[in-house]
Amino acid sequence: MITIEKTKYPMSDERVRRKLFWLLQRLSSYSLWQRKRDAWAYFTQQYELALKTWPEEITNGFHAKSIIRAYEALRLYDEGLPELAVGNRQVWQIKNGEFYQLFRPVNLVNSFFYLPCHERGGQEEAYPPEIEKLNKLKIAAEFWGDNLLYPPQKGVCNIFDAAYLLNPENYRYNLKTLSYPVFPKDLPSVPERSDIIIRTDDPVPCDGIWEPVKIKYNHKLLIIKTDIGGFKNLGAYNYFIRGIAAPRQVYYDVLIESDTELVLPEDPIRYRDVHWRLVWEDTRYCEGIIPDESEYFLDDEPGRRITCRSGERCPHSGHWVTIAGGHQQFIDAQAGALMPEATKYQSDIYASEIRLPATWSLLNRKDGGYVYLKPDDN
Repeated sequence: MITIEKTKYPMSDERVRRKLFWLLQRLSSYSLWQRKRDAWAYFTQQYELALKTWPEEITNGFHAKSIIRAYEALRLYDEGLPELAVGNRQVWQIKNGEFYQLFRPVNLVNSFFYLPCHERGGQEEAYPPEIEKLNKLKIAAEFWGDNLLYPPQKGVCNIFDAAYLLNPENYRYNLKTLSYPVFPKDLPSVPERSDIIIRTDDPVPCDGIWEPVKIKYNHKLLIIKTDIGGFKNLGAYNYFIRGIAAPRQVYYDVLIESDTELVLPEDPIRYRDVHWRLVWEDTRYCEGIIPDESEYFLDDEPGRRITCRSGERCPHSGHWVTIAGGHQQFIDAQAGALMPEATKYQSDIYASEIRLPATWSLLNRKDGGYVYLKPDDN
């Protein structure tokens, strides 16, 4: 028998439901994938510069094909983002989706990034300081859970327990730590619609967030089913793209021993057909408009990032970002230079460029220094 703790993130908790709902919206947002792309582009630029300028005894430690794979991934980002910008979420489709194809080159770069610290395709020890600086630029393109948007493998849903996304411990693995999201103070409520319900193996009719449920029917004369009286939640929300087959659900066949522990048989994993209730249909970007999605990237600990407005002198050489103009924009700025204006997002690629003042936030410093304000600077 196996004993485990009960989940700390039950879907019966309204706060858990709202957090998971918001996280899946964030992971499937244009702004997050734009941020992934721009972080990867900056890493690729700095990686190529290192290969050209660093001593050969260091660059020999990199896999010879990694820079080629880095540019292959950048090409896929640049092909997929315009599709997502008009609401085409087939970019995550198996085989032909641009973002799905990202997995191979990105995984190969990660697996063989700096060979002296790798063994059998995995990092076994910490990188030297200069290599770690490059590695952090690469990690900036990673967001825990972004793989949950791909169609389920082997017909089984991608996520069963909300803990996968909500437990901070899952954001630390393989000698690295990914940024844990900062949630808004007022999380949106989860829609309680019941107009679209499908079952395992049915084609998914629209992109969006779905909930595995057991349907509770009203009965006439106690035995004749009439209409739907409600739903019982059977696990975490999943994000599905249109056209895939609704998956089965993985779950644990358990015996509850106490309020804190579950006793499981040696092979506790089971699969079952379920109904999926559409919680929220994702129609974002279908009219070619990218809304303000700044709430998905609130400043994280340990404090506010260093910022600088257009026209002010740049305080630190490095990589800067702004969300002015309705989309995320990145620049490399040198200390002492005047910070530029941002460009306004326009769906018409032939429209004249519109410039507007912006507040830029420091993402990475060239000298490797701290990017947050010190407590006494607030």
